[in-house]
Amino acid sequence: MNRRLLLLIPLACTLGAPQPASAQPEGDTTQVDAMRCWRRVSRNAVHVGERFTMTVTCSVVETDNARTLPDQAALEPETIDVAPFEVLDGEHYEDIRTGPYRFFQYHYTLRVISESNFGEDIEIPALDITYRIERRVGNNPALPGRELTYILPAEPVRVLSLVPDAVVDIRDLAPATFGDAQARVFQSNALTLLAALLGVVALGVVALGAARVVRERRGGGRRVDKPLPPPLVVHRALGELTRVQQATTERGWSVETAGRALAALRVAGSVAVSAPVAQAPVDATTPARDGQLRLRHGLVRPKTAVVSSGLTAAALTQRLRDARAGGNGANTALADDLGRAISVFTTARYSRNGSLPTDELTRELDAGIAQLTRLRWRSAAPVRYATELKTTIGDWWRQWTR
Repeated sequence: MNRRLLLLIPLACTLGAPQPASAQPEGDTTQVDAMRCWRRVSRNAVHVGERFTMTVTCSVVETDNARTLPDQAALEPETIDVAPFEVLDGEHYEDIRTGPYRFFQYHYTLRVISESNFGEDIEIPALDITYRIERRVGNNPALPGRELTYILPAEPVRVLSLVPDAVVDIRDLAPATFGDAQARVFQSNALTLLAALLGVVALGVVALGAARVVRERRGGGRRVDKPLPPPLVVHRALGELTRVQQATTERGWSVETAGRALAALRVAGSVAVSAPVAQAPVDATTPARDGQLRLRHGLVRPKTAVVSSGLTAAALTQRLRDARAGGNGANTALADDLGRAISVFTTARYSRNGSLPTDELTRELDAGIAQLTRLRWRSAAPVRYATELKTTIGDWWRQWTR
C-alpha cells in the first residue's frame, strides 16, 4: 500500500500528519505521495543470456517536520530478488535533493537463462519496498510511524520476440541514469574551467597587444634587445676558432686569421669572467667589421647580430685577481689559458715586424678550442646557477666555521 501525506507549501515545505477532512486547513496544504518509484528497462525483448539494464528510481519526501525512511536494503544489488532473472552487476548512485524531495536510484545489469520460455513474456517480479514516516511536533523528538509497503509493479520482458504483449510504447534508447547526469556535470565543469582559463589567456594577450599599440603610438616604447644567451655566444666563438683552424691547416697563418681568432677569444674570455659583451642588431646582409662576430639567432623570427669585446689580457688578469680575492675560483684556470692565448694573438695581430710565431699560434689555438668546448657547457644556465649556489654555500660554510 502507498501512504499519502499533507504537504504544507507556504514559504517552507513541511510534512504534516494525516488529519480528518474537517480539520485540514484550506488553501495552504496539498496531498502528496510520501514515496514514489519508477522502473525502466533498456530492452523489452532479449535473447537468452543477453545482458540488459534496469534502473529503479524512487523519490521520498523529507522536510523539517516529517520525512520518509525507506528500507533500501531490498534494493541493493546483492539482495534484490528479480528471479528468474539474474543480477550480474549493480550500482547505487549518489542521492539528489530538490526542494522537499530526495531521489535515489539503483542501476542493475540483468540477464535471463532459460530453455523453456522462448517466445514468452517473463515478468521482472514486483518489488516490495518497506518504509516508515517519521514525524516531529515542535521541539519534541521525532517519532517513527508504523511500517508501510510500497509495491513497484512487475515489468514484462519477452524472450526472443519483438516486444511483450503488455507494452504500449516503444523504448529504443537505454534509460538515462543519475551516473550519466553526474558524468555530464563533471564534464561541463571541466570544460567551463578550461574555457575560463583560455578566456583569461586571451584577455592577457589582448591587453599586451593594446599596451604595445598605445606605447608605439605615444612614441615612448624604444625597443631594448635582450642579451644573447652566453652558451650561444660561446658556440659562435668556438665555431669561428674551428674555421680558423681549418683555414690555417690549408693556407697557413696570416694577420687576418690571427685577428679572427683574437676576436673570438676576446668574446669567450668576457663570458668566462662575466664581463659585458657588446652586441648590436644588424641586417642579414651587413658584413661584420674587424673584431666582430656575426651571429644569427631565433627560430620563429630569425635575427642577425654582431658581438664583440675589447677585453685585453691585462683586464682579464685583473678580473682574475678580483675573483680570487673574493674566494671565487670557479673558472680561474680556464680564464688563465684564455688570457695567455689573447696575449699571444694580440702580439701576432698588431706586431710591426710582420713575423708570426706559427707554432705558438697553433698551440694556443688548439688549447683555446679545448677551453671553449668546456666553457660552452659551463656557461649554460643550469650549470651556472648550480656553480653560483655551490660557491654561496661554500662562502657561508667558511664564515660559519670561522
